[in-house]
Amino acid sequence: MVAATFSATPFLLPDLSERLAVDIGSTGLLSVAQVGSFAAASFFAGRFFRPRRRLHYGSLALVAMASLASALVTGFALLLATRVIAGLGMGTITWIAWADATRFPRGMGDVAAVAPVTATVASPMLGWLTETGGYPMVFVALAVVAVAAMFLPVDFGDLPRIGRNVSGSRSNRVLLATLLVLSIGGSSVFIFTAAAAETLHGLTPATVSWALSLNAVAGVMATRRTARRRHAALWLIVTAASALAVGVIGSSAVFFAALTLWGFAFWKAVPAILELLAERSNKPSERMGDAQAAMAAGRVVGPILGGAALGAGQFARLSTVGSIVIMLAAISVSIVEAYRHKLGGVSS
Repeated sequence: MVAATFSATPFLLPDLSERLAVDIGSTGLLSVAQVGSFAAASFFAGRFFRPRRRLHYGSLALVAMASLASALVTGFALLLATRVIAGLGMGTITWIAWADATRFPRGMGDVAAVAPVTATVASPMLGWLTETGGYPMVFVALAVVAVAAMFLPVDFGDLPRIGRNVSGSRSNRVLLATLLVLSIGGSSVFIFTAAAAETLHGLTPATVSWALSLNAVAGVMATRRTARRRHAALWLIVTAASALAVGVIGSSAVFFAALTLWGFAFWKAVPAILELLAERSNKPSERMGDAQAAMAAGRVVGPILGGAALGAGQFARLSTVGSIVIMLAAISVSIVEAYRHKLGGVSS
C-alpha cells in the first residue's frame, strides 16, 4: 500500500497541475507534504512505540481515510493536508516493516523488494487510472488497497522499543546522512520523470508507466541477490549516471534504458548501505527507522530542489543537479567503506 502510494506520485503531478491550476514545479509540494510526515513518523515511532498489531491496523485505517479525503477535496491546500495525515500512517507502517525484517536472514532483501515489485504491478494500472479518472480515481484506488491490507494477518514477534538506546557509531551517522543526500538527489529527478517524458518525448502516462515498470522490475532483480557492502559506492555512481541520462539525452530509448538501469543500481545500493548500518548497531533493527526517516526527509527536500532546478522545463539542468547530489552520496559511502576496512573489527 505504501509502495503503491509513492509509485503514484509521478503520475499525479501533471494531472494535478492541469486540474487544480498549479504550476508543475509547485505540485512537488504534494510529495513534500506526505513524505515530511512520513519521515517524522518513521523516526519517532520507534522511540515511543513497539511494533504492535493495533498500531499497524490503526495506521492502515488512517491512510485509508486520508486517501479517500484526498479524492474528495477540491483545493490544493486541503489536498496537501490530507497527504500529511496519510504520511503519518505510512511512516509508521514502514518503520514496523523494516524493524520486523531484521528478525530474518533475508528479511531486508525481502522488504526492499516490496517497492519495486509493487511498482511493477501498479505502474500500468496507475497510468490507466490517471488517464481515465485523473488523480481522484488514483486516491480512491489507494484507499481501497489500504482497506484490503487490513484483512491480512500480521505477527511481529517480540520486537523491542528502541527508545534512545542506539549505537554511538560515528560512521553510522555518516551513512544516515548519506541516505539523506541520496534520497534528495534521486527524488529531485525521479518525481518529475513523467513530466519529463511527456515534455521531451511526447510520451503518454500509460507509456511512461511501462518505463517505470522496467525500473521496478530491475529493482526486483537487484534485491534478489545478497547485498555486497563493498560495492555500495559503485552502484551509487551508476545511479547518478542514470539520473543524468534521463533528462540530458533526448531519446525515448535512452530514457527507458536509463530508468531501467537506475532501478537496478539503486536497489543494489540501498540494502548494502542498510547492512553497513546494521553491522555497527547494538541491535540490527535500531537504525532502520532512522534510515527510513533520513530517506523520507530527502524525499521532502528533493522535490523542492527539483522544482527550483526545473524552472520553466529545464530538465537537463534538473538531471545534472540530481546526478551531482547522488555522486556526493557515492563519495560519502566510499569513505565509510575505506574507513571501516582500515579499522577492521573495531566498532566506530
